Amino acid sequence: MTNNKTSNPYLKLSSAAIQMAAVIGGFTWLGTYLDTKCSTDSLFTIIGALLGVAIGLYLVIKEVNQLNRENPSS
Repeated sequence: MTNNKTSNPYLKLSSAAIQMAAVIGGFTWLGTYLDTKCSTDSLFTIIGALLGVAIGLYLVIKEVNQLNRENPSS
């Protein structure tokens, strides 16, 4: 059995997509929770969802840049 230290880039990208979905879902849930506590219509839900998308995109772009540094194309 070989111990290969290089990881599959497809596996890393799929985990980044799952991480992005979790971040968006978490921030959206937090927004709905704050909407119920503060008795607002959907202000915090929208802010939370947009913040989650921004943080999720940041994490995915960071992961893609790291993959490009590890596996530069010729």
